[in-house]
Amino acid sequence: MENNPNAVTRPKRLLSIDGGGLKGLIPAEALIAIESQLDTLSGQSRPLCERFDLIGGTSTGAILAVGLALGLKAAELRDFYLEFGKKIFTKVFLPVRFWHKYPSGPLETELQKVFGADSTLGGGKLRTNLLIVSTNATLGATWFFTNNPKGKYFDTNRQLPLWQIVRASSAAPTYFPPQTISVPANGQPEEYEFIDGGVSSYNNPSLQVFLEATNPNYRLGWPAGADKLLLISLGTGFDAVTIPAGKAACYNLLEWAGYAIEALMEDANLQQNVLMHLIGQPPAGKTPTAAAEAKVARAAGAPPADALDFIGFGSGADKALTYQRITVSLTRERLAELDLGDIDPAKVSEMDAVDQIPNFQRIGQAVAREQVKMDLLKQFFV
Repeated sequence: MENNPNAVTRPKRLLSIDGGGLKGLIPAEALIAIESQLDTLSGQSRPLCERFDLIGGTSTGAILAVGLALGLKAAELRDFYLEFGKKIFTKVFLPVRFWHKYPSGPLETELQKVFGADSTLGGGKLRTNLLIVSTNATLGATWFFTNNPKGKYFDTNRQLPLWQIVRASSAAPTYFPPQTISVPANGQPEEYEFIDGGVSSYNNPSLQVFLEATNPNYRLGWPAGADKLLLISLGTGFDAVTIPAGKAACYNLLEWAGYAIEALMEDANLQQNVLMHLIGQPPAGKTPTAAAEAKVARAAGAPPADALDFIGFGSGADKALTYQRITVSLTRERLAELDLGDIDPAKVSEMDAVDQIPNFQRIGQAVAREQVKMDLLKQFFV
């Protein structure tokens, strides 16, 4: 790592990015705003790999996380979706579509171009700590790929190509075929099939990013505390996964598979966000009115009040970290509040909606304007 975040004694800064296919444009726009605001606050233009000590991502979040860790600018990653999104999500012929909607070839080609076909997890090109979530379908286990040289599995995984790890993390069942990776095991290569890390509890990887940073078992062991640890969590938008009345009885196996995956991702996002709100405190700043605070909390994906009532809350030293969640509810009401009332929420709820790419970008820009306020976090960066 060119920039060694493990050597500094200042508060540690973590970044987590959710999965969500083409909806990755929403956090991509937030990243552009974060980068720009930090450059202004510090008076220096620097890539986000030099601003954050650990960056984690799942699925489309893995694409953004690896790109940032390699030193790419946020705008370059936004352009990845704009330039290649339609190409990547071009459907396969009908006989093959029984197994998956999209071929893996276009995605693999573009990942190799952007990240380098020869770049590996431990090859030295990554400029900050990285965590990528994928699911090992062969073993039935969630795998956390990290470039921490002290990590338990680093020696096993260090030679794995970055593009394969990202492809594995984004191999959503019914959308893309699994990714086969040859992993050294007991001196011999073992082939495993990997699928999307979102098919687990970690489509929102915030809690795992926090644990990677602080749990001694992961061998970073950074101190916790609201003044010692910052985590910014970027979502790709959320909404209830519903089936119109009377339609569920007619669903076929493929439709139920798609429904189950989407519902799992939404439930996992809510669960992770509830947990992070329990252990973290929001950024310090002017205290809004109760009504305004509730509105902003809902906009940022905070859990409902009754989900938190059973726990007494402290602040400051009682909290494990400062936590900022940036995302949006993809409902007609919320889109209207963002002056995006012309956008159909049903259309932008689909992670592969190539015809909605401009609208995903517009949503991301509106969310960035509303929620990215790095001046409230300047004590962690300046």
